[in-house]
This record gives sequence, structure tokens and C-alpha cells, in this order.
Amino acid sequence: MREIVALYRLLVRQQLTIGRLVLTGAFTGLAILVVVVIARAEDAVTQVESTVNFISVFGLGLMVPILSLVLASSSLGHLVEDETLVYLWIRPNPRWMLAFAAWLASASVAVPVATMPLMVAAAIGTGGDGQATFAVALSMALAAMAYTAIFTLLGLLIRRSLIWGLVYLFIWEFFVARVGQGAARLSINTYPASVLAELTEFELPLAERSLTNGIVVPIVVSVVAVALTGWRLNRANVA
Repeated sequence: MREIVALYRLLVRQQLTIGRLVLTGAFTGLAILVVVVIARAEDAVTQVESTVNFISVFGLGLMVPILSLVLASSSLGHLVEDETLVYLWIRPNPRWMLAFAAWLASASVAVPVATMPLMVAAAIGTGGDGQATFAVALSMALAAMAYTAIFTLLGLLIRRSLIWGLVYLFIWEFFVARVGQGAARLSINTYPASVLAELTEFELPLAERSLTNGIVVPIVVSVVAVALTGWRLNRANVA
């Protein structure tokens, strides 16, 4: 545990940069601005549904995956590109510790910075509906956990992982997964969206999974991706 904490502290420091704080602030400001407009323009009957739909499209479709990509792809990817990963890799610790610490460093930043602003937006747009706010918090947290695990692995495997991650998001998650049910099952977005839809009782695009699957699948994806990161670190020749 002491080694994991030490690795976590080292890796989490590189997550908090001015550029990322500016990006987070821009997303937060836009989300709250749109929700305020919805609250003023819509009547009470449609306001909650419009807010949930906006948060599903903007939050799950754009804000959470992009923030997760920016944070997680650099967790190990930055060390790979500047050739300093070897200094952590040669430490006499199981490689899974480094993989877990890298994911935890990304997730512990991505989950709150993605979830809390959208919870505020949900509270404003739904008039303080506790059920809807909880649904937003849970779905965004699940999405951020899964995306950060996947993009931590991507950062280790591929140089310029930020660019390739954007290609994946815009081609697969935003396009291919929306045109077929088979592809939708392989999209991370559909599972937390299903949690949001089930808990708020509103129909959302591609939110056709059960509540159980919507919760379990992102957790399983996170565990598998972190395990693969550890396996890759164990087999890699970093020196």
C-alpha cells in the first residue's frame, strides 16, 4: 500500500496542469450555461427531460470521454514519450502496482472534475431533483472510471495517444456505435447512458441496457483494462 501511495502521488502531480484546468472550466461553464437557458426557456414539465437529454449528450458523449482521455492518456503516455517510464519500471515492485496507480491517478481527478459540474447542472436544470442528480453522478462516475482505464492502457501502448484517442471517440463512440446495435454493445457510452435512463425514467439514445449491465460492465472494463496495462508493463522492454 505504501508503494502504491508513493506511485500515486508521483503520477497525480502531472494531472493538474493549467491547460487541463482551463479545459475543465470551459466544459463546466458551457454545461451550466446551457442548463440555465433550458431552465428559463422550458416549462416545468419538459425542463427535467430536456436537462437529462442534454447531460446525456454533452456529458456522456463529449465532456467525460474527452476529459478522461486528456488525463489518462498522459498518465503513462507522458512517461513513455519523454523516456522516463524506465525509472518507475525498474523499481522492485509488481508491475500491476504501477498500472493501478496510473489509473487511480487519472480516475481520482477525472471522476470529480467530470461529475461535480454536471451534478450542479442537473440540480439547476431539474429544480433540485435528488433522484436525477444522483443518476447523473453515478452514470458520469462509471463512464469516467471506464474511460480512464482504457485510455491509461492506450497511453502505454501507442505514442501520440491523445490523437488516436480522439479518433476512437469521434469515429467509434460518436458515429459507428450509433448506427448499429452490435457496435453499440461495444461502446462504453451506452452503459452509463442506460444507468441514467433507468434511474431518471427517460428514454435516451442507445440507452437500451439493463441497470445491472449499465453498472457492472464499466466496472469490469475498468478492471480488465488495468489488468492489461499491468500485463503489458510486465512484458515490456522499457529500457
